[in-house]
This record gives sequence, structure tokens and C-alpha cells, in this order.
Amino acid sequence: MKRLPILIAVLLSSHPTLASEVYFSPEGGVQDQIIKRINTSKSFIDMAMYSFTSGDIAEALGRASQRGVKIRVVRDAIQSENKNDENSYLQQNGIHVAIRSGKGRGIMHDKFAVFDGKEAFTGSYNWTNNAEHNNWENGLFTDEPKIVQAYQKEFEVLWKAPDKTAFSKSKKRRRREGIY
Repeated sequence: MKRLPILIAVLLSSHPTLASEVYFSPEGGVQDQIIKRINTSKSFIDMAMYSFTSGDIAEALGRASQRGVKIRVVRDAIQSENKNDENSYLQQNGIHVAIRSGKGRGIMHDKFAVFDGKEAFTGSYNWTNNAEHNNWENGLFTDEPKIVQAYQKEFEVLWKAPDKTAFSKSKKRRRREGIY
């Protein structure tokens, strides 16, 4: 009988427990959990975010960049034109931002992040004040290796896709101004 607890302890230590956490908004703490992951990241953060207007999250990313965390951001071309968008702030803080769209008239609608290659975030939650305080949203954090790797692989696809520095309204404006 004394061997059973030892055997269980050995089995548990050889197969670490994987964890997933889910949070909901409004006012469900999704933003706090994102900032917590940003603050504890040590090497890199890769994120693809459709809409990004949260000053609190942008500031956390800026601080992470200043302490040496490599941060790459993929954003949607149309949403990046929002007057409250955080792309400029990110770039001013040494963060690489790539602008993408979907195929044809499609959009870059992803909402995910990978923290140090160890944990992934996904869900309906855009990194906006509206998502935190007004919308019904969800955010899932997981450290399941296959899922984290899948999101990392998808990020690399988005990162290498053609840049769309000006799209939608800007494309129409450029055509009107004879730049095309």
C-alpha cells in the first residue's frame, strides 16, 4: 500500500497538468488576465488582433518591450484606421506592427496571442475598452502545447503575408488623389 502514493506522485510529476482558464466580459477580468501575461512574459509575445484600442494593454506591451521582450503584432488594415487605434503607440515603443487584410475584400479578423511560446490566448475578445466594459465577450488562455504551437504556426503565416499598409478608405483616397 505504501507504493501506491509514490506511484501516483511519479505519474503526476511525469505528466504535468495542463491548464486552461476562461474569462468573460463585460467586467469579467479578461483585460487584467491579458496584462498579467504581458507582465510575466520574458522573451516574446506574438499577437494578431482585429481591433486594439485599449490604452492599458498598449502600455503594458510598451513596458514589456522596454524590458527586452520581443513583440510582434499583426493588425487588420481597416481597424488600424480607427482614430483610437494603438498602432502608433506600439510602434513608438519599438514594437513591430504588420498590417494585414484577408483575401480579396476579406479582413484580418483573428484575436489571439502567444506568450513566450508557452501559453496562448484566444476568443471573441478584441483588445478594446468596449470589449472589457460593454460587450459580451470571452477569452480563453491555455498552455496545452499542441494548441499553443498551432497558434504560433498561424501567427508565422500571418506575419509573412503581404503587408497592407493602406486599405479600404485609404485605398479609395489614394485612387481619388491619383496615387494609383
